[in-house]
This record gives sequence, C-alpha cells and structure tokens, in this order.
Amino acid sequence: MVEKFWFEKSKEFLELAKKHLDDGYFWFSCFASQQSVEFALKGLLVKYKGMFPFTHDLGELAEKVGKELGVNVPDDIIRYCDILTPHYVMSRYSQFAEYNRRKAEECLNSATIVIEWVRKNFNINL
Repeated sequence: MVEKFWFEKSKEFLELAKKHLDDGYFWFSCFASQQSVEFALKGLLVKYKGMFPFTHDLGELAEKVGKELGVNVPDDIIRYCDILTPHYVMSRYSQFAEYNRRKAEECLNSATIVIEWVRKNFNINL
C-alpha cells in the first residue's frame, strides 16, 4: 500500500494550506495547495499503475490520470490544476511574485475542488 503515503501527504498538505492561510503565510498556502493535489494525483497513478510521470504540472498529471485510468477528467478540474501548477516554483523561488489572501484563497479553493473530485470518483479517504 505504497499509495497510502501519497494520500496521507496530500491530506497533510491540504491541512497546512488551510492553517497557513489563516496564519497569513499566503505563499506557503499556495505551495501547500499545489502539493496537496500533486500528491493526490500521483497517489492515484501509483495505486492503479504502479508509477507516475516525473512532473509537477498538475494539468499533465490530471490528463494522465484520465488516460491511464479511463476516467473523464472534467475541463474545470484541468483548469483548477492549471491554476495551481505555477505555485510549485513561483511561491518558493520568485522574488517578484506577490502573494496575498485572495491568491491564497484561490489556490486553496482550487485544491479543495480537485481533492473532492478525487475523493468522489476514486473513493479515496483524503
């Protein structure tokens, strides 16, 4: 049950995203939101295929989930993934990115919707 690690980390990152939003660490909330979805999608691929592509592009991962697992990934899920993808790098390394509550709330909302889609469609306890 190696995928359990991935799903537990996904859950932890989503909790951290909420906590750090409330604490005012908006950049970290965006990073943790991205990571929550990345771990969930990679966990699905590990669970059902035994491996995942080495990428941080959440749209690419969601499309891979759809193709590999034969499920329809709605366009809005791909769009939420695309909103989150840049925050893997930008939140940690860009000195030019400005993070605020609105951006952090958008990231957390996007992650929550994608995670709920994973829960509902794959019966995963996240």
